[in-house]
Amino acid sequence: MTFDQAIVDPQQQSLALKLSHLPCFNLKVDNISVINTGLSQPCFQVNYDNKTYFAKYLITDSIEPLASQFAARAGIAPKLIYVGQNWLITEFIAGQGLDNGKQSEEEKLAVTIALLARCHNIALSSTSSKRESSHSNPQNLTQKISLTDDQLSKQSYLPSLDISATIKQLLQNIVLSSTQHQALKSLVNVFQQNLAEAHKIVQHTRQVFCHGDANYSNIIALKNEAKNPENLYKIIDFECACIAPIEYDLAMLMAVNSIDSSKVEMITSRYQQALTRLNQQRKLTKIIENLTESTQENSNTSPLLVTCYFDFSILINSLWYLSQYQGRKLIKYKILSIKQLMLLATRHPQVNRLLDEMR
Repeated sequence: MTFDQAIVDPQQQSLALKLSHLPCFNLKVDNISVINTGLSQPCFQVNYDNKTYFAKYLITDSIEPLASQFAARAGIAPKLIYVGQNWLITEFIAGQGLDNGKQSEEEKLAVTIALLARCHNIALSSTSSKRESSHSNPQNLTQKISLTDDQLSKQSYLPSLDISATIKQLLQNIVLSSTQHQALKSLVNVFQQNLAEAHKIVQHTRQVFCHGDANYSNIIALKNEAKNPENLYKIIDFECACIAPIEYDLAMLMAVNSIDSSKVEMITSRYQQALTRLNQQRKLTKIIENLTESTQENSNTSPLLVTCYFDFSILINSLWYLSQYQGRKLIKYKILSIKQLMLLATRHPQVNRLLDEMR
């Protein structure tokens, strides 16, 4: 076995060694190389038995394996090979992220929204938040994936969106001045009031399986000659997946790709068009064929809700980038945090106090 010369970091070397000892590779790995794209967990490319695999080191109790499994079954994500010992192993899909692609912004948006529409139509009965539903038939959940009983008990459900808990956790990971703390407190209060009012207006908001981080870098244009356009793109990185309103996923799509709030109406309109096309193409997957009438009821997305979730999405992203900057001391994270907050500054003057200190 050989390690790519790019693996010079001691932590990467340690993880690569652990990766080579996983039972799915049986100490017969040919080569391991680092994948430097992405901003979260360590990722590697593994060559084994004349095939190539993608490996990601997960945080403890990650819900990504389960979310990835459901998405893979729906045909929108790479197939899972192995889950265990904090590792997620999938097939390696050769391609390029939309963030570096030659597609126009219109095309990137259309592709991403179409994938999200398919994600949102994954039956919630298969992603039940009740642990008992998964324990009744563990083989149905794991299929050919190596999951221990302990891992299964931790990964048998997807969490519901909890914005307050997410922000609270992020705030615990960063150091703020008193000025920054007060500005953030003011922002959160305004955002919470706006969201509460929006939910009063938009009754019976539909809850769906959301990706939670539809960054263009997570949309891969495959290098193949498939004639079916639906097979030309896959979505990856489900570590932020959750059960939430459609509007949240659209808002996070806008936030992570730095799309201005003035385009909310356009985004919601494009989503409705994608959903209509999806409902018309029922033979794409078994999931789409089994769409019920309730799926199409109340399917109109609310621009008002998207706007409210957009504010929270930007705040969540900026706090996460700031925590990474303070922890890793890498300037790219500070730049990303500032870039996110600038999307809010025109509508929320409190943000300028944060920006002034961060600069």
